[in-house]
Amino acid sequence: MSSHSLKITGIGIAYPNNLVPTEDLEKLAYKHHDPSPALDKVLAINRRTGIKTHSLLFPLLELPAPSSIKEVSEIFLKHGVELTISASRRALAEANITPDDITHVVATTCTNSSNPGYDVYLAQALGLRASTEKVLLHGVGCAGGLAALRVASSFCHAAAFRGAPAHVLVVACEIRSSLRRDELACISRDQEVRIAITLFGDGAGALVLSLDPGHPAGVVDGSAAPVLPSRGIFELVNCTHLTVPDSNSDLRVDVDPMGFKPTLSPRIPALTAPCAPPLFSTLLSTLPSWCARPPSTAAPDFDWAVHPGGSSILAGVEDLMALDRTHTQASWAVYEAHGNAGSASVLSVLNTLRQSPGREWVVSMAFGPGIAAEGTLLRRLQ
Repeated sequence: MSSHSLKITGIGIAYPNNLVPTEDLEKLAYKHHDPSPALDKVLAINRRTGIKTHSLLFPLLELPAPSSIKEVSEIFLKHGVELTISASRRALAEANITPDDITHVVATTCTNSSNPGYDVYLAQALGLRASTEKVLLHGVGCAGGLAALRVASSFCHAAAFRGAPAHVLVVACEIRSSLRRDELACISRDQEVRIAITLFGDGAGALVLSLDPGHPAGVVDGSAAPVLPSRGIFELVNCTHLTVPDSNSDLRVDVDPMGFKPTLSPRIPALTAPCAPPLFSTLLSTLPSWCARPPSTAAPDFDWAVHPGGSSILAGVEDLMALDRTHTQASWAVYEAHGNAGSASVLSVLNTLRQSPGREWVVSMAFGPGIAAEGTLLRRLQ
C-alpha cells in the first residue's frame, strides 16, 4: 500500500421512522381518486415490485399534498437536512474524528435545488470549519452516491499530492414522498402510466473517506500530518464512469411547478444492466501499479453492491455477470425493506453489506439520469 490508499472509515444511514407497507399505496390512491386504466395499471405494477415496505417521512394515508415546489423545498430543507445531519454524525462517530477534522464535503441530491445548497446548512449544523471545501452535485440522480464518492477520491488524491491530510464527508439525501400525492393526481388526470411512485422512498446516507490513516499524508505547515489508528471499513481502490448514448429521455428528473418529477422509461433495465461488464472490466484494467489487486477477475468472486433501482435492474446485472442472490443480497435487502431512496440507497447497501461476512473484494455500481453509470472497486478491511 502507498500513502495514496483511501479508506472508508465511517458510514451512517438515516431513514424516516415511517415504514409503510407497499399495499398502502392502493389505499391512498383510491382514497383520493376513482379507478381508471392508468391508475389501475400503476397499482398492479406496485404489487409486483418486490418492495415490502417504503421508508417515508409521513404516514402514507396522511401524506400531505404540497401546493408548490416552494413547499417541496421547505420540506426537504427541514426533514431532509435533519436526516442528513443524523447520518453524518453517525459516520463521524464511527470514523473517530471531529467536525474540525473534515477537510471537504461532497453532497448530492436530485430532490432539492436551493441556493445555498443543503450542504451549507449541513456544514453549519455540524459545526464544520468555515474553510471546509464544499461541492454539491446535482443532475446525477440515483448515481449520486457513487459519483460523490468518486469526486471525494479525487480530493483525497489531490491532498496526498500536496502532502496534506484529507477526511471527506460524502452525503446523499432524497425526499420523494412529498410528491406522491401529485404523482397520483397526474396519473389519474392524464392517464399516463408513471411507475416512479411505486419505487421511491426517502432517506439519507453519509460516509467518511480518508487518506489511509495508517500512512502519514506528509507535512503540513511544517508539522507532521495527524495519523489516526489504522482502521477502516472498506479500502477504496478504483472508480470509473460511463454514459449511455441517446438515453437522456429514458431516465429524467424534471423541474415542475409541483416539485421534481421523475420519468422512467420501460427501456431502463435494458440500458443499465449492459453497463456492468464494461464498468467491471475498466475497474480491473485501470488499477495504478501501487494498488492492491484482486486475486481473480471473475465476477462471481466479488460481492456486488448494486444500487437497488428496481428488481429488473438487479436481476439484469445478475444475469449478465453470472451472479446469484448471494452476491447481491445486500442490494435486495435494502430494496425490499426501504424501496429506492435514490442517491442514498447505494450507501445503505454498502452499510448493509459490511454487517455480514462476505467476499474480500466488492464491486459497487449505480445508474442515474443520462443514463450515467458509476462503478467502484472496494476491498473489505473488517
